Amino acid sequence: MSTITRSGRVGVAVFLCAVFSLRADRSVPAGPPRTTSLAPPAAFTGTGTGCRVPDPSGTGGCVTPAMAWTIAEVRATTGATPGACWDRHAWNPRSDHPAGRACDYTIGRIGRFPGPRTVARGWKLAVWLRANNEALHVNYVIFQGRIWSREHDAEGWRAYQGAGVYNVLDVSGGHWDHLHVSTVD
Repeated sequence: MSTITRSGRVGVAVFLCAVFSLRADRSVPAGPPRTTSLAPPAAFTGTGTGCRVPDPSGTGGCVTPAMAWTIAEVRATTGATPGACWDRHAWNPRSDHPAGRACDYTIGRIGRFPGPRTVARGWKLAVWLRANNEALHVNYVIFQGRIWSREHDAEGWRAYQGAGVYNVLDVSGGHWDHLHVSTVD
């Protein structure tokens, strides 16, 4: 990735090397696969909005009906359960967590960069959520320093900038150790 010149200077990819050298396995993370082999979910046909369904992740808070459906479909398809959904997120006034429209799925262990196999499993879920965004009412997904959103679908997985709140070089701030999914309603 970076090269050392005859003068001993490091080449231009120093920033990227610094980011990826934070990873425990010292490898450049693989990007998302283009397709998923997971079965498509049943489409959410419910109505109503608002945080009114008890949060199944056990926070004592609530989630929207669409998020509750997404959680159930993720569990039925992959067996995965969210680590956390509802949260005050006082440090981020634009967060979807207090509105019950967001859940985080831990990939490996919180606070640690996951290895390649674990990252591949995370990408499998992320790509499935994107591929089924209409059926599940998914608005955006953040994982491994990248974001996909309905609004910018044509751009694919873009570099995540932290929304002006998070340090993307941090293992949790950059969503390296967990996958974030938000629904429209």
